[in-house]
Amino acid sequence: MATPTTSTSVSPIDRSPAVTAGNGIDYTILRVCVYSGAAYVVLGLLGFAVFAGFWPPPAESLSAREIGDFFRENSVDIRIGMVLMAMCGPFYFVWSAVLSKIVSRIEGSMGVLSSVELLGGLLTGLVTFTPAVIWATAAFRVDARSDETIQLFYDYGWLFFDLTFVCSSLQSVALGVAILRDRRSTPLFPSWVAWVCFLTAVTYVPLVGVPFFRSGPFAWHGLINFWAVFVMFFIMIFVVSPYAYRALRVLQAEDSRV
Repeated sequence: MATPTTSTSVSPIDRSPAVTAGNGIDYTILRVCVYSGAAYVVLGLLGFAVFAGFWPPPAESLSAREIGDFFRENSVDIRIGMVLMAMCGPFYFVWSAVLSKIVSRIEGSMGVLSSVELLGGLLTGLVTFTPAVIWATAAFRVDARSDETIQLFYDYGWLFFDLTFVCSSLQSVALGVAILRDRRSTPLFPSWVAWVCFLTAVTYVPLVGVPFFRSGPFAWHGLINFWAVFVMFFIMIFVVSPYAYRALRVLQAEDSRV
């Protein structure tokens, strides 16, 4: 009796170089996801700064009447801007998910830094789109709301946006520590990128002053708690992204030699 032979068929997907080169890891998808950081920045600034006119935002010291007038005069633009800002939030999580995968290759499967990186990115995305919904609510039915109600939602959005800074700080610190712990002869990220991450995390700390200052550098529209925080946040994204892209190339080359 002839012994039946079994043949294994390999689907075209299984033969894809992008997959097999990484032992099952699709590096093409990972590299595409790095660009979600740019999508986050573009959509966020377009909504927050261009349409809503929050660059800089209406001052913390403004009266309820002044805030109410601002929202009534710009109701449609603010709602458009907040829709774009709400849409951008999840892109930050996608970007952070890629960084988490890279960090996991640096520290190993039992490391906690990759989880902190991932969860910090998820929460930062949440911190992005939740205030957007709050501010969209303030701009919704403005003719039927009192100045005090509009101001309440405006204040609530900013306090939520700023006082949750620890989520983003922990993410930056986790990435920085992972970079410095890379024991490769040529690390995936240069060490100075870690210090950009640490500086970004430190820049967030003065946000604790937002509930206590209505004017000056520590107000939510001030030199430190608006301009310094936003500038460092975007600098970190633009610094980390190209090195993350390069790190994926290095990891793919490492896997192809296995």
